[in-house]
Amino acid sequence: MNEANGPGAEADLERLAARLAMLASEEGEADNAGRAVGAMARRIGLSGGDLKRIFLAGAADVAGGAEHDRLAAEVSRLRRTLSQLDDDARRAAWERDVLREENGRLQNRFDRLRANLRTWALAGGGIAAVLLVVSLTAWVGHSRQTAALRAAPVEAGYLRAAVVRPGGALLLREPERGGAPLVALRGGQRVQVRRLVWKDLFQWAEVEAPGGWAGYVLTTEIDLS
Repeated sequence: MNEANGPGAEADLERLAARLAMLASEEGEADNAGRAVGAMARRIGLSGGDLKRIFLAGAADVAGGAEHDRLAAEVSRLRRTLSQLDDDARRAAWERDVLREENGRLQNRFDRLRANLRTWALAGGGIAAVLLVVSLTAWVGHSRQTAALRAAPVEAGYLRAAVVRPGGALLLREPERGGAPLVALRGGQRVQVRRLVWKDLFQWAEVEAPGGWAGYVLTTEIDLS
């Protein structure tokens, strides 16, 4: 308080007040603000040192407050980021569980499909084997029947005459509609019938034709006497 009574203290107070006023006032108002601050300090008995300490303490509070606000804002931002990361982690866990479940369903479907394919392959192999056996049996039966037809003896007195109808006829090697033709018989030509044979719902006649030919013709193409 004694510093406020000396001439040096008064000058220091004026200078400090002017500087504070320059910092706190608008341009052109520094002188008036400095006089006002000096007058107020003298009325309440403050020295230049007191005013300086008050200013420095206030500046420290202001700086500390700004830092506190900055740190608070940073903490708030970090909390928001952490909350977002938690949400992302929960969403990722949910998607992982969904994908895991979907993968399990696909694996089950694949296993069933593979089992069905194995079953179908076995069934197809069995069917193919059965068809092969049936085909071989039919072929063997056909071969035996053809051999029997070829080797059938001609009974004495069974030969009888027949006449080829006007439309003509084909003499075939085998009693089959798609058999290999031996010769074309003209209408009115006479042949000798050895025997009659039923094959695939058709009746065939085994005949001997002029020229030493022997084979089969449909009975609908000849007139039996």
